[in-house]
Amino acid sequence: MLVDLLEQDKVAFETLHARYGALLELVRGLLGVVPNCDPYLEIWPPAFRTYNVMVPNLLNLPFLVWGLGAPRSTVGLAMYVASRVSGCPYCSAHTCSFALRRGATVEQVSSALDEERNLTVADRAAVRVAHGLATVPASIDDAARADLHRVFSRADAEWVVLSIAMMGFLNKMMDALGVPLEETVAAEVNPVIASSGWTPGQHMKSTILAGDPPGADSLLSRLGVVRHIPEAIKLDKQWTAGVPDRWPAVGEYLRQKTGHNFPVLSHLRHRRAIRAIATMIKDNLGESIIGRDNKLAAGLIFARTVGNPGLEGELRVLGAKELPDSPIQILARAISPSPATVDRSVVESSRVISPAGIIELVAFISVLQMLHRLSSFYPKEN
Repeated sequence: MLVDLLEQDKVAFETLHARYGALLELVRGLLGVVPNCDPYLEIWPPAFRTYNVMVPNLLNLPFLVWGLGAPRSTVGLAMYVASRVSGCPYCSAHTCSFALRRGATVEQVSSALDEERNLTVADRAAVRVAHGLATVPASIDDAARADLHRVFSRADAEWVVLSIAMMGFLNKMMDALGVPLEETVAAEVNPVIASSGWTPGQHMKSTILAGDPPGADSLLSRLGVVRHIPEAIKLDKQWTAGVPDRWPAVGEYLRQKTGHNFPVLSHLRHRRAIRAIATMIKDNLGESIIGRDNKLAAGLIFARTVGNPGLEGELRVLGAKELPDSPIQILARAISPSPATVDRSVVESSRVISPAGIIELVAFISVLQMLHRLSSFYPKEN
């Protein structure tokens, strides 16, 4: 697993708490744990920023936990199904826990892969879109889009799509790296989803302990999330400073910063999500250890793997071109499928890439997977 190459460079949790304590505790309030991915992402700080700008803004936090916007349990079920279809056991466990904590029942989660059982009409519409966007190549169709918009307002449908797109980033990142699954999470979700075929796979070497599924949010737990919001907002404002939150201004901003305007953003109406995604794009096309040319060439590999010619075209607008084979391109080929195919030979060839370079590459491909899901739901108009 790639994490084996990163152990000596991962950032201690004590250091992370000193730098970003409120963010870590905010996530603990949502999932019951501080995820094990954090120390690895901070090896290349833009990856950690990307993750922490993305999650609250694409999940509409803290409003989601208070029942504002798209139904929280439905969002959780969509995230879970996207993770299962994508083949990421780590994210499947986390999103199972997330959905249960947001009010989905054990029966709904355990049968969510079967769209007709135990799900409401709204849940089925969201899960159908999640399945279509997470399949490679994407299998979303106009009927699924229409069903989502028939059940939800435009604003709430967009939140559902954004949550599935967000999981595109997380599914790729956690699966490609092989992030170790937290024992407590495995224990609480195993009774719920093991019967549907879930196992932790590469993410856990020890035996899963006995545990009980988490309950739905209480008033106290929701208040616990809110208390960390002011500091989280402060960091978010710092990281997204100067980035527009409306189209076409954000497109022009990205064109100046990166060389392309990313027109998929023109379909979005939630301003905080627009600003967050633009920040993610800017940061991942900005400072670089492995070099922009290497990164863009890796992006071409991903776009072809997922069958997204539109995304390939956008990468070429940015200057992407094929490069001779190298450890970076070998790694890109291994992490582009879902699930990733990082075997021992790939790990060995990746030893010449710095730990920060590995995180940078995986983060970039993860951003592309987020954009792939967004552009698959909002296809470019001819």
